[in-house]
Amino acid sequence: MAQIHTLTEDFTGGFDPGLWSLYVHPNVPATLIDGRIRMAQTSWAPAGAYSWLSSTAGYDLTGSHAMVEVFSTATGFARTELMVRTGDWAQRLQILVLDGKLTVRIINGVEQNFPVAPFDPTLHRFWRIRHDAGADLVFWETSPDAEAWTAHRVEAPPITITDLYLTLGAGTSDPQAAPAQSMFDNVNLEPQPAPDRRQRAFDVRVQAAQIARDRPHLAQADNNEETDYPYVANFSKGLQHDGLGEVDPASYQSLLDALATGTPADFEAIILGPGGKKLTNPQAGLALTLEGPEPQALSMPPAPRIDSPQSSAEMGELYWMALARDVPFIEYSWNGVVQQAAQSLSTEFSDFRGPRAGGAVTTQTVFRGVYPGETVGPYLSQFLLKGTSDPRLPAGQGRSTTDGLITYGDLKIDQRQVTTVPGIDYLVDFPWWLMAQDGADFRGQDAVDTSRRRFVRSLRDLGERVHIDNVADLFFNAALILLHEVPGDQLNGSGVIGRDQEFPFDLMNPYRSYLKQAPFATYGPPHVLSLVWEAMVRALRAVWYQKWFVHRRLRPEELGGRIDNQLNGRRAYPIDGEILTSLQYGMLSPYFPAQWGSFLLPQQFPEGAPTHPAYGAGHATGAGACATILKAFFDEATSIENPVVPTSDGTALLPYTEWDAGQMTVGSELNKLAGNIAIGRNAAGVHWRSDYDQSLLLGERLAIGILQEQSLLFNEGGGFMLTRFDGTCVKIWDGVVTPC
Repeated sequence: MAQIHTLTEDFTGGFDPGLWSLYVHPNVPATLIDGRIRMAQTSWAPAGAYSWLSSTAGYDLTGSHAMVEVFSTATGFARTELMVRTGDWAQRLQILVLDGKLTVRIINGVEQNFPVAPFDPTLHRFWRIRHDAGADLVFWETSPDAEAWTAHRVEAPPITITDLYLTLGAGTSDPQAAPAQSMFDNVNLEPQPAPDRRQRAFDVRVQAAQIARDRPHLAQADNNEETDYPYVANFSKGLQHDGLGEVDPASYQSLLDALATGTPADFEAIILGPGGKKLTNPQAGLALTLEGPEPQALSMPPAPRIDSPQSSAEMGELYWMALARDVPFIEYSWNGVVQQAAQSLSTEFSDFRGPRAGGAVTTQTVFRGVYPGETVGPYLSQFLLKGTSDPRLPAGQGRSTTDGLITYGDLKIDQRQVTTVPGIDYLVDFPWWLMAQDGADFRGQDAVDTSRRRFVRSLRDLGERVHIDNVADLFFNAALILLHEVPGDQLNGSGVIGRDQEFPFDLMNPYRSYLKQAPFATYGPPHVLSLVWEAMVRALRAVWYQKWFVHRRLRPEELGGRIDNQLNGRRAYPIDGEILTSLQYGMLSPYFPAQWGSFLLPQQFPEGAPTHPAYGAGHATGAGACATILKAFFDEATSIENPVVPTSDGTALLPYTEWDAGQMTVGSELNKLAGNIAIGRNAAGVHWRSDYDQSLLLGERLAIGILQEQSLLFNEGGGFMLTRFDGTCVKIWDGVVTPC
């Protein structure tokens, strides 16, 4: 029988399955990376979760040794092990790290553990179990360099040593809540030079590229309106139109020609309307990306058609949002218009897909999103209202979270905003509406409220918050709150800035278990803040492909023009009847056309919608991506303390004391923040409900793909865990995405 030291392995290019067998537990996946074998235990591993790499044959330890180089070891209850064992595992000699201690173990009828010392990854880099044939003694040894060895135990062979299997293992005998990794190399080989850094970086880039290449490119499907109802049911704002707002066929065809060829010169040849307002970045959907899913690999389901009850319901909701634009959120439960809106959406529209309570839309659920946490607590996410608590500052100047000031270095971001004057809406006069369709640029003509800055208190304020913003800014603010809020009395300030953290990092963040290191460039503040913006720009490229090259869904203001034409007898269209009935005879009829003089959808912004198609929504896709990044970095289950609501005039924040005040968490409020940002655009009249709910999912898929590739990069191992918008949990580590 061959001596055990003759079994060698450097894991370059894998290992020989004729010499080795690998058993992998689902919670301790094993991968080969950088010429080493890594057993990276995920968090929440159950008891008995082990993976093993074991020789396929027995070897003789007599006058021989079993040696391995250990690059990282598990923590907590998890174990990292070198052993020589009998074929039935009944007798074993081991060196292992157990509960942070280097330990010698002997199993021969009974288990004996001999803790040696706290494990030191430098002093204990090499492990060896050696037999001295002359003295007939077994040595359990470690070394920093495979030259100078320290014996931690020496005794006569406690088991038969002539037929033993060499085994490397990792796992846990007890449930383990923290992620851990074990990494081995150079079995019975002298230490090798570290892999060339340039080659290692190249290999990881190749691995990430392979992940991206192997993602399926999903089929793209539109709703066929462009064929069934040409020039009527698709986006055309900014092109040339006739006197009723229908697009000129030649102008629309010039757009289709450019989209078909993708040639920059053809985009410059698009025939625009006389207003001359530029189309927004149609070539963005053709851009490639070097991180995350390729923009055209993702897809969205077909948008609702204008002849469907779902389209009627979405348009009905937008008319009601326009009517309720100035109602303070704090007054929803008793406001008559909001009550009517809830009743109308419950009874007049057969395919309304917003949230309900007890089967009906209520004043608590009206105009809210459908994902977990969005109907819990106040309408607005706490991340749009609260600040951080800085105990160094005077009362009223950022000492309390209710001051609404977010720590930003030694500066502060004020959650109060400059908003617009209530009661003023736009594009309700047909000639002005028509000029906007032809590209007239009315931007900058808002009636600004110059009296004071206010917290977001109504749909109008929320619409203004997402009018000329950079979407990622709102998640940047949320990240700063999560990073800089201190424990203790958040209302009066009793924590220590820069030292304590109210909101812990994600359960798979390896720094949760580190005692001597804090995260920064990896798993820390710069890392999460940079990924917010990275996810945002990549999400926009993905959704811009959907907008221009797949769906070309018309904007709500465009359908409002069709409705106004039909109800005034100018022209008939294939519009579903439920919205027409509500406007003519139903609950919307007292307001339209009486309140604005037309059936046009009142727009909050002077310019109305931007010059790019509605579906999917850029704000919503970006919000879905950014929320996913933050959920991956922070413990979503952490409670939100001292929730607040804005006063009716938006000048202050009040304690929120309703029955569900204690049910808000980091995860649910990030879902709500994403929903607020997306639905705020609906409230302004420029997007649809399905633009919100489908786009959040698109952004989420994009962000998970980015995190999947990011998880290849870190020396610490670890990874990310998050709850998706559908309520399911996923883990992302070492280039794979798995259910929790």
